[in-house]
Amino acid sequence: MSKLLHRSLKRFIIYSGLVLVCSIPVYYITISFLWQYEMDEHNIILTDEALREDRFLIVGAVTLLTVIFFALLMAGFILLNRKISHQLWQPFYKSLGQIRNFHIHHQRTLSFESSDIEEFSELNQSLAKLIAGNITAYDQQKEFADNASHELQTPLSIIQSKLDLLLQSKPLSDEQYHIIEDAHRALARVTRINKNLLLLTNIENSQFMDRETLDFSGLIENSISQFNNFITNKNLLLEDAIQPQVFIEGNKILIEILVNNLLTNAIRHTAENTSIKISLTPHLLSISNPGPVALRQEQIFRRFATASSLSPGTGLGLAIVKQISNRYGWNINYSFSDGLHTFQLLY
Repeated sequence: MSKLLHRSLKRFIIYSGLVLVCSIPVYYITISFLWQYEMDEHNIILTDEALREDRFLIVGAVTLLTVIFFALLMAGFILLNRKISHQLWQPFYKSLGQIRNFHIHHQRTLSFESSDIEEFSELNQSLAKLIAGNITAYDQQKEFADNASHELQTPLSIIQSKLDLLLQSKPLSDEQYHIIEDAHRALARVTRINKNLLLLTNIENSQFMDRETLDFSGLIENSISQFNNFITNKNLLLEDAIQPQVFIEGNKILIEILVNNLLTNAIRHTAENTSIKISLTPHLLSISNPGPVALRQEQIFRRFATASSLSPGTGLGLAIVKQISNRYGWNINYSFSDGLHTFQLLY
């Protein structure tokens, strides 16, 4: 891949080189003809050897001077063209830089510099219009998700309590009991999704702003202890190498959610009687668990996306991890090697 400027310049240089190569025999033939004409005009007779030497000297000198001036012309043209093009494309690169740094979550409208070049001016106007439209659509979607999640909280709680009452107060047949249990599990999943959507909305609305210095090592140890029952039930072996006294800055609630989601993901998608590896260093948290096939990279951190058909979840846990990582400028990466899924958090 090459820049537009370099592509046009390269073709120009190739064309100029071809012209130079073709001009050399033309020079030679023309000067030879003129040289012979002048010799005949003035009745100058030279020996064949002297004639060849003089002709070679004149043609060589003219050709050398032509090449030198041609090279100077090309060098000057390239430098001048680069300088002019750099100034000419400056508005384009400024607009490109703004677009690269634009994130729709930051809710910051872009202000492109005005340009006296018509094409760039039209491009900036189109980009500004496109981005403004996307921000408006994003705000409307976010507001809808926020309002819908809030409105769903109350009816979900009512349904949950009604199901609990129904299970406790009435003598039920086995069939009725299983139907209510299925409804109970489905409702629990919807409630969990709704809470995660609310959490994502709160993160995007820049809540959880307070930061403090946290003992990351202790926080991870505490989270692991909370999952002991799940680890024991699946007979998993936990291999941890957590370096003590690792500190980070952030909101405690968000960091706990991030760690818990990564642990939940590893435990849920790990087969029984296998092992999970957790390591922590001053700049890296790594969690690995075995699996048969790699997850779909492009789907892993997207909302409601299914990265694996083998063990679908709510589709929001890793999206929340990504959102929290972005909030603090950390990188969360996924890799699959030698039958191991590995999530690495670089902070």
